Amino acid sequence: MGPPWRPLAALLAVLAPLAVLDWLLGDPIANRPWTIPIEHLVVTTNVALIAMLVAVLVARSALQVRHYPTLLIALGFLSMAGIFTVHGLSTPGVIQRDGRADDAALVAGLSAELALWTAALFFAVRYTPAAGWLERRLPPRVLLGGLLATLGLYAIVALVWPSAFGGVARWMLVSAGASYSYDPSRYGYSYQAPDLFGGAGWLPYVLATAVVLLYGFAAYRQGRGVPRTRLPLQGALTAAYLFLAQAQISQFLGPAWTPSWWEYHVLMAMATIVALGALFLELDRRRGLERFLPPTVVERVIRGDRLRLEGERQTVTILFADLRGSTALAERLRPEEAVAVLNAYLRTMARCVLDAGGILDKFLGDGLMAIFGAMGDGTHGAVAATRAALAIRERVAALNAERAVRGEPVVRVGVGIHTGDVVLGAVGLPERSDYTAIGDTVNTASRMESLTKEFGVDSVLSDATAGRLDGHAGPLAPLGEATVRGRAAKVVVFTLGDPAPKSAR
Repeated sequence: MGPPWRPLAALLAVLAPLAVLDWLLGDPIANRPWTIPIEHLVVTTNVALIAMLVAVLVARSALQVRHYPTLLIALGFLSMAGIFTVHGLSTPGVIQRDGRADDAALVAGLSAELALWTAALFFAVRYTPAAGWLERRLPPRVLLGGLLATLGLYAIVALVWPSAFGGVARWMLVSAGASYSYDPSRYGYSYQAPDLFGGAGWLPYVLATAVVLLYGFAAYRQGRGVPRTRLPLQGALTAAYLFLAQAQISQFLGPAWTPSWWEYHVLMAMATIVALGALFLELDRRRGLERFLPPTVVERVIRGDRLRLEGERQTVTILFADLRGSTALAERLRPEEAVAVLNAYLRTMARCVLDAGGILDKFLGDGLMAIFGAMGDGTHGAVAATRAALAIRERVAALNAERAVRGEPVVRVGVGIHTGDVVLGAVGLPERSDYTAIGDTVNTASRMESLTKEFGVDSVLSDATAGRLDGHAGPLAPLGEATVRGRAAKVVVFTLGDPAPKSAR
């Protein structure tokens, strides 16, 4: 833990642009306009490109691990990128000229505001129960496709028919109490105190305040996790939200083309660059973790859940899965055919482990070992492991049926599960290590798997695991007692469901 003054110093540094804005607004000479349309187009398009890169990388990660709140962050940057591109391309006098310039100026002004408004909404929703509500009703790809379609439609209308867009925008502004000739890019243009009941009307003030509050809320919620995780993206997102909140203030108060107005462009660039830099650091960290952790567990570690790699004693559930008859099968097939069969089954079993939230420890020839409950679990991974075993039974049976129809060879599977104390940690070389479990629990779980041959079933779990299920894995069938090497007392064992399921017959 660093010195207590560091978080405060970091916060003051991030909020320093407010002091710069205050100085510029108080000094008309220093705040003289810089009317440079071409440079404006270059700056805005580059900011949009960086935001788009952040959006693509975050969306890819979110879709891989199926983490909806992270997808909302990606959509926030995506909406910012799309709308801010329209803002830049609508710069009067560059692409939009002559009779289209006035309407384009209105499009540019409103697009600048919309870029901040929509992003603020996505970022804030990410930290509310509304994120769960959306996840239940809108699949990720549907939400992403809908946003892309909306941004595309907005760009076409705004860039091809700026007059129609400008007419709608003027109507909205007039209905809010603004003058008919109001140009949103110039509100606050004088150094006089704003008149809430005249000039621009109340709408811009309400919306600007709401956006600042949304970014402030997102920064507060995100910032609460920074001391706990101390991870790059966590702190970077907090800083990015605060930069964007200040960008809204600068955009609202800064007269068009003056340094105080240009400041919001700089702040948006800083927000996207900080997020992008931290994202690359996090992706590098993810690559290291994904050498031995499933994406779902990696996502929890990135969010700050506790997982110590240096070694700790913990109660977990160990699962072993092994293919039956694969050795004999390999003797009848060509090497490449044998490997293809092995991969078909191992991939199916590994996916069941990862989907259940387990850690895929290692592949063992024609089998695998997995760890459940390492991230903290009331049943110490027993429920998750048995769900993985049931999924293996179902998916291997389906795979066998498909292969049998095609006349391809099939194999059976045996799964053993045991819960107990182990030492968890990363072992190996600094540049290549494995996160694994060590202890008698591992040996006992391996013995449970070998017992599937003796009892003629596809799954065997110990009483230590069965006692933690509380009916969550469905009915259990008792198999009696079994001797385990290294243990004086016999172990009471069970099988999942039918003691002789179809996949084991």
